[in-house]
Amino acid sequence: MRAKLIKVARRIARRIVGRPILGRSILIYHRIAKADFDPWNIAVSPDEFERQLGKLRSKTVLPLREFTRLHSRNNLPRNSVAITFDDGYACNALVAAPMLEAFGYPATFFVVSDVVVRSEEFWWDQLEAIFHAPAFDYSRAMQLQKSGLANRLGNAGRDDEPFAAFLCLWRLARGLSTNDRRQYLDDLRDQIGMEKNTRATHRPMTSAELRTLAANPLFEIGGHTATHPCLPMLSPAEQEQDIVLGSRSLQVMLGTPIRSFAYPFGEWAPATREIIMAAGFDCAVTAEHRRVRAGDNQFELPRRQVVNSTARTQ
Repeated sequence: MRAKLIKVARRIARRIVGRPILGRSILIYHRIAKADFDPWNIAVSPDEFERQLGKLRSKTVLPLREFTRLHSRNNLPRNSVAITFDDGYACNALVAAPMLEAFGYPATFFVVSDVVVRSEEFWWDQLEAIFHAPAFDYSRAMQLQKSGLANRLGNAGRDDEPFAAFLCLWRLARGLSTNDRRQYLDDLRDQIGMEKNTRATHRPMTSAELRTLAANPLFEIGGHTATHPCLPMLSPAEQEQDIVLGSRSLQVMLGTPIRSFAYPFGEWAPATREIIMAAGFDCAVTAEHRRVRAGDNQFELPRRQVVNSTARTQ
């Protein structure tokens, strides 16, 4: 079952992210780790990451805000690249940062402040742990799809059923408020008698690790909200609260202003962009999978997701 699930997930991920091609591009990374379950193909192994960094020697690797400044002046070198990381996994500080430093490459790390404070796994990783628990019955999740609560799933083939069940739960959890989502995950754990714990392989950075990362002049810490909601699903007031609270929490931890922002899930609305501009950020990045083009708004910059096996650097 697991082999089928991974095969389907990879096939879907390939359709979503395609193959990055560099040149005036902002790259997205999430985890630098080997992963048994990676439905969105966002975990890049350390060996592959090192290989990709080596390929960047022929490029001009710029800090994100310098990349944005030159872009706004229509003076961005043709082979320019900026490196970014979303969420704030511990492997960013423990694995990626030393490798980036060895190459002399700058990078921006967009951090969800709440998980650093709470020292718990991101909600999607908690959901994955529950889903793969021996006592969990994924067929129950499929009943949610049949009841119409997840009717945006589309038609899943028979071999896709395990992944469709996970995707069903993921979409339902994403649509909940932060407090309701925490309660939902707690209820799922209670149903199968599962303890809540934070796996070393999936944990976020500690505040100490974050401060060490931020102290390196090569690296910048950016805002990624307090709780990683889907911002367009919130009211403008709720969006502003999560955005501002996230950046303020990071600023208190680090003692430096937070000037760059990444939209969670890459999703935003015009009201979201206005909030970001009013909050004093210099730039904001999406997850639209393409190169940066002349005329792109500095608060809507696209990024190309780098994957483990299909990344290209030409």
